[in-house]
Amino acid sequence: MVNFNRAALAKVLQILDSNQTGEALAAAKLASAMVREAGLTWDDVIAKDVQARAAAAPPAPAQAIGNGPFGYRKGRELSPHEQFFMVLLSPRTPAELKRRLRGWETRVLDGEITPQETQDLQAMYQNFVA
Repeated sequence: MVNFNRAALAKVLQILDSNQTGEALAAAKLASAMVREAGLTWDDVIAKDVQARAAAAPPAPAQAIGNGPFGYRKGRELSPHEQFFMVLLSPRTPAELKRRLRGWETRVLDGEITPQETQDLQAMYQNFVA
């Protein structure tokens, strides 16, 4: 089981209150992926003793240790919408860049960004998240 970052999940879940439907949907998908990647179910996450069970679990093999940002497995190829929201949520991303990225939101969620924008998004992810 991958380490579970409850604080990161809580930050993602706060976005569910957004007035932007696409943003809220993307946050829900990201939260679901985080839970799935950790090898948990939502029942596990909601359970009060999830931290106690995780502490009692045997240590993971050496190659599985070392989570990526937001609890994602390192080396896993992230989708553009996952990278997009991680860049938006990162405290290292400048506010001006976050404002500019808001214009991309609908196209990212619809999978309509250009190859150049995909490369730009990957570079932003590397600079501000990874």
